[in-house]
Amino acid sequence: MSWFQFVVKVYYDMPRIEEKKLLKALEDAGLKAVPFNVTREPLPLNGIEEHIPLIRAVSMFKSLYTAAALEANSLKPINSSFTIMYSGDKILTYSILASHNIPIPKTIVSLNGDSTVKAYLQMGFPLVDKPPIGSWGRLVSLIRDWHEANIVIEHRSMMSSPQMKAHIVQEYVKMPSNRDIRCFVVGDECLGCIYRIPQEGEWRSNVALGANVKKLEDSCDACELALKAAKALKGEVVSIDLFEYQDGLLVNEVNGVPEFKGFMRATGMDVAKKVAEYIKGKVKR
Repeated sequence: MSWFQFVVKVYYDMPRIEEKKLLKALEDAGLKAVPFNVTREPLPLNGIEEHIPLIRAVSMFKSLYTAAALEANSLKPINSSFTIMYSGDKILTYSILASHNIPIPKTIVSLNGDSTVKAYLQMGFPLVDKPPIGSWGRLVSLIRDWHEANIVIEHRSMMSSPQMKAHIVQEYVKMPSNRDIRCFVVGDECLGCIYRIPQEGEWRSNVALGANVKKLEDSCDACELALKAAKALKGEVVSIDLFEYQDGLLVNEVNGVPEFKGFMRATGMDVAKKVAEYIKGKVKR
């Protein structure tokens, strides 16, 4: 099958601006782009015809199960179930990064309330507590004293999911200008990095929470670390969030189904076109 006949299916649950741009960019690249809503169509574990799957479901578990089902058909989704699972669960993310000697914030894992108290004592206030699963800064808490600590422990203990009862306890990294860095990686290329700057009164830097974005002009060091993190997670299309820390950088998160509207706004780069070119290159090989 020649590249101009090849099918790329975009698997999604909620069509965002990113998915719409990706479908158009794939068509513009001469590939046949097919949208596939994973909430409306079943996924057989055998018998699916050859194509390149691009996994874009907002739900981490829908993306994970979609990738796994496609891999059962001997297909190679972008990203793989390994990348989606290990980037989607932050405990697994940090375990992989640490095993590859990639710098991360000081981190303690707690699986229940009693051990969380001990973890808080070991870490000291202020600290950050976040669950293994989640995006857009949800349930990420800055804890400054035992009053706030007890509230977080109690609220999380009431959650039904065992994953959400687990705690990632981290040092609070005070960043310059209260900002962090997001880098975008496609294949072996770092497209660049941006600053994400929280709105006044907000300490989290998620674009979904209204953070402002600005291009990082000298992104060499950040890109070098982002590429190492992407390789450790076997990611093909990923974003990596970094903290500036003393004289170096720390990896905070890896995103296996990354949004990129904020990155595009800051850099002016057509990320969807870059992804389409990468996929076209894989087909031609």
